[in-house]
Amino acid sequence: MANSEFEYVKREFEFDRRLPASNWIVVRIDGCHFHRFSKIHAFEKPNDESALKLTNSCATSMLDKFPDIVFSYGVSDEYSFIFKEATEFYQRRESKILSLCVSYFTSAYVMKWKDFFPNKELREPPYFDGRVVCYPNMKTILDYLAWRQVDCHINNHYNTCFWMLVMSGKTEKEAQQTLKGTFSRTRISCFLSSSESTMFRKGSSVYRDKVETKVKTNDYGNPIKRMWLAVTVSNVDIIGPEFWEKHQYILRQEKYRYEYVKKFDNINRLPRCNWTVVCISACQFDQFSLIHSFDKPNDETALRLMDASASLMMERFPDIIFAYGFSNEYSFVFQENTELYQRHERLIISSCSSCFTSFYMMKWKEFFPNKELVQPPHFEAEVLCYPKPKIVRAYLSWRQAECHNRNQYNTCFWMLVKSGIGENEVHEILKGTLSKDKNELLFQQFQMNYNNVPAMFRKGSCTYRQKVGKIAEVEDSGDVAEAPWDVAVAHVDMGPEFGESTIVFLIENDI
Repeated sequence: MANSEFEYVKREFEFDRRLPASNWIVVRIDGCHFHRFSKIHAFEKPNDESALKLTNSCATSMLDKFPDIVFSYGVSDEYSFIFKEATEFYQRRESKILSLCVSYFTSAYVMKWKDFFPNKELREPPYFDGRVVCYPNMKTILDYLAWRQVDCHINNHYNTCFWMLVMSGKTEKEAQQTLKGTFSRTRISCFLSSSESTMFRKGSSVYRDKVETKVKTNDYGNPIKRMWLAVTVSNVDIIGPEFWEKHQYILRQEKYRYEYVKKFDNINRLPRCNWTVVCISACQFDQFSLIHSFDKPNDETALRLMDASASLMMERFPDIIFAYGFSNEYSFVFQENTELYQRHERLIISSCSSCFTSFYMMKWKEFFPNKELVQPPHFEAEVLCYPKPKIVRAYLSWRQAECHNRNQYNTCFWMLVKSGIGENEVHEILKGTLSKDKNELLFQQFQMNYNNVPAMFRKGSCTYRQKVGKIAEVEDSGDVAEAPWDVAVAHVDMGPEFGESTIVFLIENDI
C-alpha cells in the first residue's frame, strides 16, 4: 500500500497515543471469564497451585522477553508488569505496548499449559484483557503494589473461608450468608486448621535478583564468581520497606539529560476527516453577570456582544463554517478537512478560547459604553469530533433545544422573582414542571405569550457566511468574479427548512 492513493487511511486515521515521559508504566493483565474457565478445567478451590504456577511461569517469560519490565506482581488470574521509568519500549505507544503484552502473555499461557497440566486437556482458549496505567513517581508505584497485595490478602482470606464452609457441607448460598459483613478478625478461625501457602496469601513477585554464579576457574583451581541478575519468583511481603530496601536496584530512578524534557511535549492531533466542534463557555458567568448588572432573564446587549465576538472568530478563522450560541456559550464548527494548527488539539483549544476572550473584551466598550468592565471574563473550551454531517446537525439541534429549555425556565423564574416571590420558593414552584406548564404559568400570571419572546432569547444565534451582492462579469477580460461572502447572524429555528437550505449546504460543501 506504500505510496498509493489509499495510503491516507493509515496515515491520517491511525491513532498514535504516546504515554507521558518519565512515568512508570504499569500493564495490568486480567483473565476474561476465568470463573467459567476455571470451572471447565476443574481448578481446585480456593486456590489451584498448578494454575498459579502457570501464570508465574508466564510472568517469568515476560521478563525474559522484555528487558524493560523490571518487576511484576500476580495473584489469581491477574498480573501487573512494571516498566522502568525511562522505557522507550515501542516509543511508549500505548496500543503497541498493551496489545503486545497481553498477546505474549496469552501465547505463553497456552504454550506452557501442558507443562503444568500434563493430564488435563485445554478445552477452550484462554484470553485476557489489560489496561495501561501511568504513575508519576516511585511512591505511587509502591502504593500500587501494596494495594494489589492487600487485595490479594482480602480476597484469599474470604475465598478460603468460603470454600472451607462449602466443603464442610454448606451450600454456596449459605456460605455467602455466613460470611456476609464479616471482618478479617472474625474469619481468622478458618485458617487455624489450614496450612496456607504464602503464594496464596501474598501473591507472587517476579523480578531479577542478584545471584552469584561460577563463571570459570582460575589457574589454581579456585572458582571465579560473578553476580548476575536472574529472573526470580518469590512470595514475599512487598507492603513494608524491608523488601525494597534490600532490592533498591529494581525500581531505581533514572538520571536524565537536559534534552529529555522535550519528551514531555506530547502532541495530540484530532482524528482526520472528522468535523471539529470547539465549544466555548464562560466560567463563573452568574457572578460576572451579577457584578455587571446584566438584565434578567436575558440581557440583549450581552448576547449581541457574544454574537459580535463569534463573527470576529469567523473572520479570524476561515475554517469555521458555522457557529451557534446562546447565553454564555458558543459552538464553532470547523470544516471537515481543516488543517488549523495541523489539527493539534491543544493549540486549537487555546487559540480559540484566547481569541474569543480578546474579542469579547475589545468589543465591550462598543456594546456597554457606560459600563466599566470591572472583572476580567474568562472562557473554557472543549473539542468534539464527529464523523458525519448528520451528527453535527444533531449536536446543533441539541444545543438549540437546550437554549429553549434554559430560557423558558429562566423566563419563568425571573418573572416570578420580580413579582415578589423568593428564589427558593420559585425553585420549588418550577420543580418538575413541563414546557407546557411553564407556558401556561407565564400566560395565566403575567399575560405573556412565550412565543412572542424575542427569537434571540428562545432560539439562540446562528452565525454563518452568506454571499452578498451579485456575481459580476469583469470588464475586458470577460472573467466572472465570485460574489463576496459576509458573516450573517440569524435567530431562527434550525429545523428541516433552515437545515436543508443553510446548515446542510454549509457543512456538506465545506463552505
